[in-house]
Amino acid sequence: MQWWTLFLGGLLMTVSAWADQASELASIHVEVIGGRERIAALKSLRATGFVYAGGKKVRFAQITARPDRVRQEIGTPERSLVQGSDGRTPPWKYDTSALPLRPVDMPPAEAKLFLADVEFDDPLVAGPAAGYALDFAGEFNVKGRKFVRLLVTRKLADTFAVVLDAETFFIVARIDQRTTAGGRKIEVTTRFDDFRPVDGVLLPHRISVQSDGRVTQEIVIEAIEANPPVTPEMFTRPLVALPGKK
Repeated sequence: MQWWTLFLGGLLMTVSAWADQASELASIHVEVIGGRERIAALKSLRATGFVYAGGKKVRFAQITARPDRVRQEIGTPERSLVQGSDGRTPPWKYDTSALPLRPVDMPPAEAKLFLADVEFDDPLVAGPAAGYALDFAGEFNVKGRKFVRLLVTRKLADTFAVVLDAETFFIVARIDQRTTAGGRKIEVTTRFDDFRPVDGVLLPHRISVQSDGRVTQEIVIEAIEANPPVTPEMFTRPLVALPGKK
């Protein structure tokens, strides 16, 4: 019984040390990208650029606002997918080519991925206040450059990993295990690059998504505007009148 008590005590100390190390790395990350004060000063963001997927290039525009509101438009002047969330009701979407417009709630699985991909703050910035727990998960080298892997758990349910560059302390990747519509488990890696200052906060301007090692989408952000004016109506699911009704 004594050996088990000693083993358990050592394990708990190790887990505590991992959590402390992860917390320290998160603090360094926050300071490196701009510091708490500058990050908190960003209340909303408007990003514009292009999405490359399936051999096609389309424009996108996205506006996000604290704490968890988002509106996104992807497509061409003739046809766009508009989707958003007001942070309270289920995320919604509609196709501008389908007349009359019929906004619908996203299916739960789709909504979960959408909200995860458009969060205002990264998990190291959001921290415990947003329900995130961090654990150190080791170091590794790629072509002589060192990286750190952190395990992230949100509200004791969703788990994924983030990868920090050990020199810059930028988050350069997020790794998720996701389930396809057919029930197959796949690894999805989102990579972040081309960090530029936006009102003193360094934000990525190039994002690529890989599914099982194959690039499926690349986002190139041309500009990010800090603190554009926003209204609640921007994020609320539109109420569209059907033919014959007012």
